[in-house]
Amino acid sequence: MKTRNTLHIIVLLAMVLGLTAAAVQAAPAQPQPENPSSAILGPFTSDPIPATVWNGDLRDLPQVGEPGSLEGDTPDLVPARLTPAEMKAIDAKAAQRAGTVQSQWAGRDPAPAPIQNFAGMAFSPNGAGWPPDTNGDVGPNHYIQTVNTSVGIYSKTGTPLSVVTFNTFFQGPAGSPCDTSNDGDPVVLYDASVDRWIVTDFAWFNFNTGPYYQCIAVSQTGDPVAGGWYFYAMQANTGTFAGNYFNDYPKLGVWPNGYFMSANMFQAVGDGFGVRLWGINKTPLLTGSPLQEVHFDLCLDGSCGSFLPSNLRGPLPPAGAPNYFATIAAPDGLDLFEFDADFVTPANSTLTGPVTVPIASFDGYNDDIPQQGTATGLDSLSFRPMMQLQYRNMGSHESLWATHTVDEGGLAVARWYEVRDPGGSPTLFQQGSLNPGDGVNRWMASIAADQDGNAAIGYSASNSSMYPGIRYQGRLNGEFPGQMPQTEQVLINGTGSQNGINRWGDYSAMTVDPTDDCTFWYTTEYYTTTGSNWQTRIGSFKFPSCGQPKGTITGRVVNAVTNDGVPEAPVTINSVVESVESSVTAQTDANGYYSIDVVPGTYNVTAGPLLPGYPTQNSANGQVVVAASTTTVPDIPLTPVPYLVYDANAVDDSGPGGNGNGAPEPGETGVQLYVNLLNSGADTSTGVSAVLSSPTPGLSITQNTSAYPDIPAGQVRDNNTAYLISLDPQMPCGTILDFQLDVTTNEGNYTFYFSIQASLPQSPQSVFFDDFENGINGWTTGGTNNLWAQTTDESYSPTHSWTDSPGASYPNDMNSWLQAPVVNLAGKSSVTVSAFWKYALEPGFDYAYLEYSTDGGSTYNATPLAQFNGTQDTWAQTITDASPLDNQANARLRIRAFSDAGVVFDGVYVDNFDVSYVPIVCEGPPTAVTLSDMNAASDSTPATGSTLLVILAAGLAVALVVMVQRRSATEQ
Repeated sequence: MKTRNTLHIIVLLAMVLGLTAAAVQAAPAQPQPENPSSAILGPFTSDPIPATVWNGDLRDLPQVGEPGSLEGDTPDLVPARLTPAEMKAIDAKAAQRAGTVQSQWAGRDPAPAPIQNFAGMAFSPNGAGWPPDTNGDVGPNHYIQTVNTSVGIYSKTGTPLSVVTFNTFFQGPAGSPCDTSNDGDPVVLYDASVDRWIVTDFAWFNFNTGPYYQCIAVSQTGDPVAGGWYFYAMQANTGTFAGNYFNDYPKLGVWPNGYFMSANMFQAVGDGFGVRLWGINKTPLLTGSPLQEVHFDLCLDGSCGSFLPSNLRGPLPPAGAPNYFATIAAPDGLDLFEFDADFVTPANSTLTGPVTVPIASFDGYNDDIPQQGTATGLDSLSFRPMMQLQYRNMGSHESLWATHTVDEGGLAVARWYEVRDPGGSPTLFQQGSLNPGDGVNRWMASIAADQDGNAAIGYSASNSSMYPGIRYQGRLNGEFPGQMPQTEQVLINGTGSQNGINRWGDYSAMTVDPTDDCTFWYTTEYYTTTGSNWQTRIGSFKFPSCGQPKGTITGRVVNAVTNDGVPEAPVTINSVVESVESSVTAQTDANGYYSIDVVPGTYNVTAGPLLPGYPTQNSANGQVVVAASTTTVPDIPLTPVPYLVYDANAVDDSGPGGNGNGAPEPGETGVQLYVNLLNSGADTSTGVSAVLSSPTPGLSITQNTSAYPDIPAGQVRDNNTAYLISLDPQMPCGTILDFQLDVTTNEGNYTFYFSIQASLPQSPQSVFFDDFENGINGWTTGGTNNLWAQTTDESYSPTHSWTDSPGASYPNDMNSWLQAPVVNLAGKSSVTVSAFWKYALEPGFDYAYLEYSTDGGSTYNATPLAQFNGTQDTWAQTITDASPLDNQANARLRIRAFSDAGVVFDGVYVDNFDVSYVPIVCEGPPTAVTLSDMNAASDSTPATGSTLLVILAAGLAVALVVMVQRRSATEQ
């Protein structure tokens, strides 16, 4: 992020929490049609940019720690800038949920231990900013790490070869800010296809006015120390973004024909925004010829931002493949773009997209990840994909690997994705979350894949009783989808926390060694002592089986009774010899088949358990011997069992003691109750019977036992004999009837609990409604810096709304409120508050609260019914549970707007304010009717065959037909 020379107020993410997933596995999700919401402008080009050729040795320059080595590099807090889309995403509630969520599957063994594990650069003496923006890459003989704002070159065993500041490293172009005023957000990459290094950061002389540059360095050879460099200064604020637009959060990717880059384009002063995507011709850079670029501009409407270009690792993509850009489309999408750069005829270049790949819905995590020993919480940057977007061509398929942070049950959790066939029909092959349920936050991750398709992910880990440390885990190709069964390994434990500053990251780097295309290298930050002196670590590890000849174990897991395949069954392959990974996991497909590649050796193969239908693990007969390039086929039967769960209930009160409306009510007798049971297991449940009981006073059960038919797997059955219940006439309407059902089967016993309300279900009824079209109507305002007023600038319907900021932004240091009239809710329950909202509030700092009072507004409860933050730029209805106001005669509501002393936004608008409740209605039992005796027949007696209709009134229309026949004298 931008480095300034003064301490700045940070705009922080304030996420609404949700998505309590632990691991996410999704069936292949089909991409959605392209989203046309953001216009793509371009292609555009600039004049060729000449290089500064430098043939020196970096070791001859002032090294960090020597006098004068930190010239101009004043330690600064790097301010966070959120894109409009990120601010809007902050307020995306977890109302929508997608994807299949399952528990984190416990792996059998930890990931491999570190091979190399050495110190990287630190704030003192190498740093000049928070956060450090740690990243790095590995080549045949070197590891280069960059931070804010230094470049460190190491041998692959950890010996520092050269550590210089960016201002020292960039030997030109003379007169440009790249020469003397580098500001941060560095990225370093190694391009194995041409044996070159690329280093980039941004620079400017004056942040408020620019101009703003992206500084690019390309090594002349594969030797980054003594082989010389070409230096370029590419101006970013041109064309669409001319003026004071600066290039924030730049990210770089290697591709066969060029280097592709993205940046968020913010106005340094103002609220303008967009995104620029560059394609930079690789060929001229290799010889120091002028830089040639082509670029596109998009997201000027604020609908997107923070893109990652694909970064090539391993074999080349198919000839002519475009570079892929990805961004997170909260709350449930990964947007992909294709950048096809034509460097011969730049006007023929194209940028197409987005194609949205559906992902499991998520909530972002905010800026308060806890640490041990300090109240300072750490930022997660959860709505941004973390570098790199790694591309891997496996021959049989192409993959993109991506990661970002989500919230799961109040924890920051690294979510990761593998998207296959990006150039055809992009498909989400798998997705997962790092949450084993231990209460540890895992965030600021980076992911990569090796030549075998094994993946590794590194990240920061912390909680209130743990200092932030560095950890990693992984998966072998073919293992259980959506999981990292090669479980967590520690690179280094932190022994201190970051104090007083919440910025962390802003990114880390997991890369793969080009020498063997197997060894992973990871770098990120941590602390050795509590304070602000961050440290970094560089480590490597390797899966032992990577690159070795393989054999294949394939087979089928079957139902031992039906011999049908068992889908999604876990299969574990344990090596008898500990020379390779001792445990590998797999999962069966829809037909019960599994297949996984392993190095030659002897293995024990087990399947299961798969709850609830297959609770017992089983093994293949004998040990399995695997040779190279061979296939071994052990089939494994699993014993199925039934597993019953409560499904639903149904009420029938059409008998003599009921009123027939389908709801149990006080005074009704002989009401029939049916309780459905679902068999979620894998075998038929037999001999099923149940006993119904209840602790609810006034509720009697006159028929409490019943048998059930046999319940096949996956099916629902209800009781053969209806349970009969009766409700005391004195029972209050709306009483909750609690039931216990004890079920006995031939296979086992169960106990279920469920409840029914003794009333007739009703729709919500409005008690108070105001669309603000008829004046003030008893609303009042007050508080500090109060500007609340009705406005016609914004409205949901038809013309008026209330706002805290009529005609302008809300003020600093505001604590003002808009108060509704008193509402009498005595005797009313299930109260809700509905309103339409539109707002723009400084993320993490300024809020609007919906608050309630039960004493007519004299005091307000400290816990609001709802709070709002960030941006909701279209009108949206929010229905809020207001049950604390149930049965309150002096209920009152207010909207309180709060701001700090920093940045201000447009504010909050509210319209169509409604307070409703759900009536509790009981129609009661039928009323008895007595027929009076009939007088003896007389001359006026109806003739033989006449019909007397008597209508009984008790809420039911019942016709009684009486046949009256005149008796003859002989009949007397």
